[in-house]
Amino acid sequence: EASVEAPEGFEVTVSPSRIRLKRGQSATFEVTVTNVSAPVGQWRYGSLTWNETNGLYSVRSPIAVKGSLFNAPAIVDGAGDPGSASFDVLFGYTGDYSAAAHGLEAPVANSASVWQDADQSFSPGDTAGATPGAVAFSFPVAGAAYVRFELPDPDAGFAEDLDLFITNSSGALVGSSTNGGTDELVELVLPADDTYTAYVHGWAASPNPTPFTLYTWVISATPGGNLVIDSAPASASIGVTGTIDISWPDLAPGTHFGAISHADGGGLLGLTLVRVEAS
Repeated sequence: EASVEAPEGFEVTVSPSRIRLKRGQSATFEVTVTNVSAPVGQWRYGSLTWNETNGLYSVRSPIAVKGSLFNAPAIVDGAGDPGSASFDVLFGYTGDYSAAAHGLEAPVANSASVWQDADQSFSPGDTAGATPGAVAFSFPVAGAAYVRFELPDPDAGFAEDLDLFITNSSGALVGSSTNGGTDELVELVLPADDTYTAYVHGWAASPNPTPFTLYTWVISATPGGNLVIDSAPASASIGVTGTIDISWPDLAPGTHFGAISHADGGGLLGLTLVRVEAS
């Protein structure tokens, strides 16, 4: 039989609340946690204990929960020309809600070649000289909701290992990706208006120099573009799941990015990225 010590400010239900098992059997149960009065963004703790009815033993599981205003996918993938997709949003509050579409944006390709960096230690000064160990690209950004820098493997039989570094106009590092091989990604969410520099660093350039293509996408914080919201919840109700249906027209070949912004009466709650592969 289930016994719950609910985290402060939350209501916890267990279904079923009684389970009968023979030796070696197993069962599944569902725990539902609902925010009644807990603040958003703070952890609360409790427990669920299964007690054997004759008092022979008990099994305790801790509960840790943090209240949030909503839960939605970080990214939704789609395909087709034209095409459509849908995803769910689970609300943690009751009140105003609106969704808006941003994009879709086609990739911007930045191609060059980078030499082997002799000491394999990145610095902006690596861009100097006849055989630079890093290549820099400048990107003025204003009013953006999301900026994506993607450095894929050249996929030409190379044994290269290129890395990616992003700095702001003051030279401070705001993002980096240093995976083994070349498969690098840096994302800036709601970046400050500024001029950013992307450095492709030749940690291991083979051949020397190594050709590459850096792809970038900039999604405006202002709604608009060819991504369309066909239906979305008109308001939020705590514990209720709503569905957002989106669509887009024919697109040029390539990987396109957009976003659905989620907002309440007080402003932006978060973003769901939309990635569409067009052929």
